[in-house]
Amino acid sequence: MTTLREKKKQKSYQTIYQTALSLFEEHGFDKVSVAQIVKESGIAKGTFFNYFPNKPDIIAQWFEENMSKAIEQPIPDDTSLQNKILFLAKNILEAAQKQPNLWQAKNAYAGQSVSIQQVEQRVDQTIQSKIEYFIKQTSINQSAKAKILAELIVTLMTGTIIEANRRGQSDDAMTLIEHKLSILLSLAEG
Repeated sequence: MTTLREKKKQKSYQTIYQTALSLFEEHGFDKVSVAQIVKESGIAKGTFFNYFPNKPDIIAQWFEENMSKAIEQPIPDDTSLQNKILFLAKNILEAAQKQPNLWQAKNAYAGQSVSIQQVEQRVDQTIQSKIEYFIKQTSINQSAKAKILAELIVTLMTGTIIEANRRGQSDDAMTLIEHKLSILLSLAEG
C-alpha cells in the first residue's frame, strides 16, 4: 500500500519530470535552466535536486522510458530475421523522431553524462538480447555467432541512426539500416 508521503513524492517527481520535458521540447535543452523548471513546476530548487542530480539525468530517464516502449512493441513471429530487426529499428527510430529536441540533447550530453551512458548501455544490451533471440530462431543459431552478430547489428543500428541525425538525414536512416543490415546478414548466412 502506498503511503500519502510516497504518493506526494511520486507526484513531485512526475511534475518535475514532465515539466522539464515540456520545456526542453519547446525551448531546447540548453535554453532551459533548472530555475525555469522549478518555477514552472511550483517547487523549491532544492526539491529538484532531491529527484535529479542534474538536467541530463532527466534526459537519461526519458531515453530509457522511450526506448523501453519502442523495444517492447510486438514484432510478428511469422517474418524473416531481417524484417524482425527492421521492425525493431523502425520502432526505435520512430520513438527518437517523435521528440527531436530531447533526442539531440541525449546525443549531445552522452559523452559527459554518466547517467546517459549507463542508460545507453542498458538499452543497447536489451536490443542486443532481443536480436540475439531472433537470430537463435534461425539457421544462424550458434550461440557465439548469434551473440557477436547481435552486437554488430546493434552497433550498425545505433551508429546509423546517430550519423543520419548528425547529417540531418534522419528520414533516410531506415533505408540506410536496411541496406547495411542486408549486407551484414548475407555475410553471416554465407
